Amino acid sequence: MAPSLRPLVRLRPPGMLLRALLLLLCSVPGVWCFSELFFIREPQDVTVTRKDPVILECQAHGEVPIKVTWLKNGAKVSENKRIQVLSNGSLYISEVEGKRGEHADEGFYQCLAMNKYGAILSQKAHLTLSSLWNLVCLYPGTITCITLLERRGAGRKGSG
Repeated sequence: MAPSLRPLVRLRPPGMLLRALLLLLCSVPGVWCFSELFFIREPQDVTVTRKDPVILECQAHGEVPIKVTWLKNGAKVSENKRIQVLSNGSLYISEVEGKRGEHADEGFYQCLAMNKYGAILSQKAHLTLSSLWNLVCLYPGTITCITLLERRGAGRKGSG
């Protein structure tokens, strides 16, 4: 039986090796190091119905303090009783708002993380508002109905 051959070096993602090398160098006295700022979690596209809660994730890593600011369609999001930035940097909307023809919370969200060395901007995440707006019964008195779902302004039929 032939002996099993094992690689002497395990391949790792290139970023992991660079981070390990930087940590090693930064621990040597007299070596000046700048803290790299990067995202651990970035916001993802999500579809919710009106009045639902939602969390858009954002977690950045780097030298503290890290300040996280949220943008919606390129403009700064203001915190209030309904919209809060959590301690980990994620955005919490307790009750998604949207009015007929005007979707208040619908849009493209990004988080901006900053520390004393610089800033990074996350990928865009699209928060889409969908709501049940009409229930049409084909045969009154029976359970055969069609639910029309409004999503991004276009109606869609589903059976229920």
